[in-house]
Amino acid sequence: MATAILKEIFDIEVVRTRDLEVLKELDIVYDVGDGEFDHHQVEKEFREKGTPYAACGLIWRKFGKDVVRANDKELSEGDISSIVRSIDRNLIESIDASDNGIRAAMTIIPTPNISSIISNFNPPWNADAENEDEYFNQAVKLADVILGNALAQQISTVKAKAPIAEAFEKRPREELLILDRSYPWARVLNSIDRERKILYVVFPREDEYLLQTVRGSGSLGNRKSLPETWAGKRDEELNEILGIDDAIFCHSGRFIAGAKSYESIMKMADIAIETPDNKPPKRFGHVLQKFIAKQLKSIGILDGDEKKK
Repeated sequence: MATAILKEIFDIEVVRTRDLEVLKELDIVYDVGDGEFDHHQVEKEFREKGTPYAACGLIWRKFGKDVVRANDKELSEGDISSIVRSIDRNLIESIDASDNGIRAAMTIIPTPNISSIISNFNPPWNADAENEDEYFNQAVKLADVILGNALAQQISTVKAKAPIAEAFEKRPREELLILDRSYPWARVLNSIDRERKILYVVFPREDEYLLQTVRGSGSLGNRKSLPETWAGKRDEELNEILGIDDAIFCHSGRFIAGAKSYESIMKMADIAIETPDNKPPKRFGHVLQKFIAKQLKSIGILDGDEKKK
């Protein structure tokens, strides 16, 4: 990933070596050489929250602003700094943690991360040593795409602030935010909706309109789920409940629903707001509990008798 970062702003030629005499002649040396961008020393540098820097993070800390600026010259310095922090937190930090031997997340289900995916480009033990650079170049190509997408998403989020803020001020009722495009609204809304009044967001997507719940602060739940009677319903069955003719679906998790017309999605929003709140169906908790129990049993943490208790 460090190479992908540098490629964003420099026309580079990568020299992969540990030869100190060769390293002395290079403009930027990273991941080796005990210099500014090497993290293999005993004395490491740490982020404020304790995650140590690795070569990738050290490169990003030094050149991140230049990378963001090169991708969009209209951004303010404040926005650039915000994007640099966000990409470090959501992409670079986990790579650094892995590179320093820290397991960033331990889950019951084996979950790949950026570092594990890129590490799969390391040549197998029985591969031809002459092709080692080819494996490295393939890994860099993937890192290019990942970094490019992360930059595009973060920049788009910054540029969505103004239209989202305008829609927030002009909303027809305090519980509902209506957007004219499918903006990345969650983070922006969290920063401007100080009183946490917005329950739902309406926005267009291709040839339909969506009604989505807003997540509760610091939790996985919704501020208010969509009505229980809608859960998992589609087309005619959902339309019969709603009294409209172009509803498309409501997810069984009750966090998103869709309709073909703006008028219908607005009616769905009004119904959702006026419907008394209720908790998500118990079956979701039961399914999760059963799944966790099976996983714990499979790795020997939970035996059959304990499960029955």
